[in-house]
Amino acid sequence: MTRTPVSRRAMGLALAALGTHLGNTTERLPDGSSGWTRLRRVVISDDPAGRAVVLADGEPSNATVLNGTRITRLWEAAAVPAKLPLKAGAGAAAGNAYRDGFRGASFYVAELPGGARAPVVPMHRNETLDFMAILSGQIVLQTPEQDITLKGGDTLVLGGSEHSWVNRWEAPCLLLFVVLVGTRTGA
Repeated sequence: MTRTPVSRRAMGLALAALGTHLGNTTERLPDGSSGWTRLRRVVISDDPAGRAVVLADGEPSNATVLNGTRITRLWEAAAVPAKLPLKAGAGAAAGNAYRDGFRGASFYVAELPGGARAPVVPMHRNETLDFMAILSGQIVLQTPEQDITLKGGDTLVLGGSEHSWVNRWEAPCLLLFVVLVGTRTGA
């Protein structure tokens, strides 16, 4: 099988185009359920008097499906360091962390179904520093050189390397990401 790396720009364009067509929709299973894990997002920051207040508490509405994987964008900071206090709507407006021109940090969850619904994720590389934690399930991180199995409780720091994801099990895999834009320098 020939693997073709997908550039950051191409991935961003594909995600943007897909987002336009999918919006906040999710597919339905024969039993009528969406088949996705329900998520709860709580956001707290300070009010003008400096008191901690809840800005959001509930299921996030900013989700798309790409290559059979549900991506739920929880929050983004347009730049680092982030401006505080937070504004209530930043989670709903969070976009693709891999888009051209993005210079901040992105916080999102990806869910890769298993079994017959297991997605095919193409080999790709991003100019980002990705911090990832497996919340539940198992996943195989594929690089051109090796396969690494990760399971619930495992973490990964991915520094711009070519990779793909494969769920070889029946259970879905829930992954938590924090993505920072990177700059490639000489080795």
